[in-house]
Amino acid sequence: MSWRKGYKRVPDFESELQPYPATRFFDQLSYIGDSNTGCFALETSEGLMLIDCLFPNQKSVDMIEKGIKDLGLDIHDLKCILITHGHGDHYGDAGYFKKKYGTKIYMSETDYEFGKVPSAIPFPPINFEVDGFLGDLDEFSLGDTKIKVVLTPGHTPGCLSFIIPVTDEGRKHYAGLWGGTGILPDTDKQAYINSCDHFTKVCDKYHVDCEIATHPFVDLGIERLELIRNIVDGVPNPFVIGEEGYRYYQKMFYDMCKSKM
Repeated sequence: MSWRKGYKRVPDFESELQPYPATRFFDQLSYIGDSNTGCFALETSEGLMLIDCLFPNQKSVDMIEKGIKDLGLDIHDLKCILITHGHGDHYGDAGYFKKKYGTKIYMSETDYEFGKVPSAIPFPPINFEVDGFLGDLDEFSLGDTKIKVVLTPGHTPGCLSFIIPVTDEGRKHYAGLWGGTGILPDTDKQAYINSCDHFTKVCDKYHVDCEIATHPFVDLGIERLELIRNIVDGVPNPFVIGEEGYRYYQKMFYDMCKSKM
């Protein structure tokens, strides 16, 4: 029997949460969001990349613009947005950034079509044009940074997960971002299980040893960001969990889905 506590926290999207301070936790990767939902600002040699875009509302737009400014970065350097999947708390108001700053938008073609159709989830459908579609095992490049794209359907039909190269005070790592966190009524559970296996194999190939999540309630992300904000020399980065640790984390999603089949 495990000595660990059971952990069944679910997001509370009804509450008005305060933004968490934008926080850099790798040399080029920062978190912007609140304790339920976040996105990631990734710095490259040719500008900024945003991974996901929060919610389709003004509060989220303001949070992203302020977060980038608070990080000492320039919103006009935002070159592209990569979207994990076609739920509104991930594609947000990406069209705003496209219109105002010329930011390009990329996601899977399947979820672009999926996100344009009204659904039971109370988010407005996608109303922006994308600049390109991403597929399984594609490599998306911006400047000196190459993101590995992995198609992981299940949470949504065209959900994407990413493997992101980062450094921690110059030490090289790969961070895994699982694109579809929960099991919803319309989740294709067998596809979800297959995607867990597929992503884990690709992560093994890249020796992924860091873990990040756009829903920080899943992985105690905010608690770890608190440690980052107070970290001192000699204390390891809490997002670097090792290859075995990452496989252990990824198995959580497999087991979660399996228990509902």
